[in-house]
Amino acid sequence: MRGIRVESQTPIAYGLQLRLSGSGETAVLNIYHSAKKGISTVIGAKPASSIKAVLESILEQDLAERPDSHPQPAKHSWHSWIGSDECGKGDYFGPLVVCAFKADSSMEADLRKLGVCDSKLLKDPQIIRIAAELYKNYPGAMSGIVLKPQRYNEIMADMKARNRNLNDLLAWQHSGVILELANSGPVDGILVDQFSKSRKVASALHAKNPELNVVERTGAESDPAVAAASILARYQFLQTIKDMGKRFRMDFPLGASAIVDKAAREFVKIHGPQRLAEVAKLHFNNSARVL
Repeated sequence: MRGIRVESQTPIAYGLQLRLSGSGETAVLNIYHSAKKGISTVIGAKPASSIKAVLESILEQDLAERPDSHPQPAKHSWHSWIGSDECGKGDYFGPLVVCAFKADSSMEADLRKLGVCDSKLLKDPQIIRIAAELYKNYPGAMSGIVLKPQRYNEIMADMKARNRNLNDLLAWQHSGVILELANSGPVDGILVDQFSKSRKVASALHAKNPELNVVERTGAESDPAVAAASILARYQFLQTIKDMGKRFRMDFPLGASAIVDKAAREFVKIHGPQRLAEVAKLHFNNSARVL
């Protein structure tokens, strides 16, 4: 396995632990399995070690090539669950936001009545109205992490130095907001709008609690808890963009198109290139076209 040796294997609760070595480095790989959740893995190694990077590459490639052995139904039968979603991943300007929402079956009708659905189907005034109702009606049922550009760029630089990427950052955000809600009381399951074939959120959560029933699938916004999370994430994103506009007295277009490049050049002309990190995600290709 790319120069990595298995030194020992030990049965653990719900799986197997492998002690590995290679190129003078060591790592621990925990492999968990259950009928509901299928196979999940957790790597234990120094953050910047090459053995960790190799293991992550192998596992991600394996999952990408392996057919899904435990496909999930479009609708679950959980009584209580947590949904999470993100906003800002494809926008050069503004923050990266991840929110989670804890729901139960008694809330579904009310959520639908409020107009809760995939945030991409809603206009900004609808997002603002529904988010306000969610905050008012369900205090304590939501959690969020808003990474404004300055902090986002610092974390991404650190991630890159440790051979990590945006999906690793998203997994950290998703697991953080989910655990905050999961620790407030038991749930039957956790549903995440899937952004990585390697199911990084499930791995991050199982490292903290292997018993959590985590499902990552595309199109999860059709679920009311994920839809509520998507609305809250979009709302927090829009609020940050609005605050940036007031602070710098200019409009920040969304996306990563030529219009965005034009706005970025205007910003650099007025405020200087050194301040671009305060409003933009610097690793985007836009930066090379602007600076």
